[in-house]
Amino acid sequence: MNDFLRRSLLLLVLGVSYAFLFYRAPLGLNVLLFDGLLIGLALRARPELSQYRGFSWSVAGLLFAAGSVVLVHGSASTVAHHLTFLLVLGYAQERELRFVWFGLLLGLRSLLLGHIRWLRDVAGQWRARSGVRTRWPALAWFKQGLVPAFILLAFTGFYLAGNTRFAEGFAKMGNFFLFSWRFWDVIGPLLTTLLGLFLVAAFFFPLASPRKVLEWQAGFQDQLKRRGADEGPNWFKVLNPFRALKNEYRRAVLTFALLNVLLAIVNSTDLRFVWLDSGNLDAATLSHYVHVGTYNLTFSIFLAMGVVVYYFRGSLNFMAGRELLAPLARLWLAQNALLALSVGLRNYHYIDAYGLAMGRVYVGFVLLLILFGLFTLYRKIGRKLSLSYLLHTNGLAAWLFLLAFGAVNWPGVITRYNLAVPGEKAIDWHYLEWSLDDRNTFLLLEQPGVKQQVLRHRWEGTFRQYDWRGWNYPDWRNLRAVEQSRLER
Repeated sequence: MNDFLRRSLLLLVLGVSYAFLFYRAPLGLNVLLFDGLLIGLALRARPELSQYRGFSWSVAGLLFAAGSVVLVHGSASTVAHHLTFLLVLGYAQERELRFVWFGLLLGLRSLLLGHIRWLRDVAGQWRARSGVRTRWPALAWFKQGLVPAFILLAFTGFYLAGNTRFAEGFAKMGNFFLFSWRFWDVIGPLLTTLLGLFLVAAFFFPLASPRKVLEWQAGFQDQLKRRGADEGPNWFKVLNPFRALKNEYRRAVLTFALLNVLLAIVNSTDLRFVWLDSGNLDAATLSHYVHVGTYNLTFSIFLAMGVVVYYFRGSLNFMAGRELLAPLARLWLAQNALLALSVGLRNYHYIDAYGLAMGRVYVGFVLLLILFGLFTLYRKIGRKLSLSYLLHTNGLAAWLFLLAFGAVNWPGVITRYNLAVPGEKAIDWHYLEWSLDDRNTFLLLEQPGVKQQVLRHRWEGTFRQYDWRGWNYPDWRNLRAVEQSRLER
């Protein structure tokens, strides 16, 4: 058996397996099983993939995300898994690929075009074996039939509108074929198999080497290079008409000096009223801090990072006698880190007063990413690193943070935290029961006074009797809690 037939056979096996695991089944254990089968068959078809560094670590992330789908089963777990699938698919196309954003783009391109590459190879193999050098006759008939099909569709619409008896008969025939279980029992698995082939074809039949992507990637170096006075893109010349480097240096020093003074005043007010005297903050002030101040300050930190990127994009990094610029920029980054910590402290005070919520969890994760981004900017200044270093490192960090976020049952964490507050604080039962998804049901069922309401609105009459393919830990745990609650009644 030649290599093409072996890869095609493995691809077909995987497509049938996809239909078997996912047809009329929700996401759950089937995700982990399919990912394991996919990686195993892909390595069997293309052993060289084990030497692809990007493929190896992205596969580890894919299996981790698949485990999160089974054990956590949240929307973040699913998003993390699907994005990682694209990343793995992209890294399976090219050994030299290293830039995480290029991996995602190449994965998306491969997802859309991989099945076309396979079909072309199938056609080429058929021509080589049959000796026929022309295109498939069926394909020619299909192309020629497109225009008649559209004409037929238009006249069918006219006849349906003008003839009631014809419309009734057409509707009955359509209901029989399209909405009968017999029809979908045949066509449903077939369509699911085709979807599986569409998703994984590029693993077995990679696209032609994307030279343009690799050439573009070659220009993204972590280390900055010194440029001449007239070098640089046109947009730089438009934004910076005064080319004298000393003038730009003076503007940068003045900018960072003024911004440091302004931010020092802002941080001093936070130190006074948020860090040292937080006990006197009333409800209205706390609400304003979180719902208005947090987002404005977070946006200001992103702008601050943009200022640093702009002034440290090129020749100023190599200018002699720039003793003032780097310390001022580092001080600016340090003050922004303090501002981020102040935003986090505001968020903590609000959580302490009113409990934990998903929005407050999001704020915490965003602040962690911001602090990491400020750290990479600090390294950029000291080591003369490029914008591509920032994009790659922070993109990789965002992916890892998404994997970590999706690996936690946050409705369960929020419910545990809010139920553990001291007795004098009111519990927002409406939020716990209605605003969070049902992964906290097992915890709510343990609380007296809410059992019947939770059973009635979440689980009564809608027990999730999935088969083993859609098994996941949160639903299994909730189901056990519901059954136990019924026995106690």
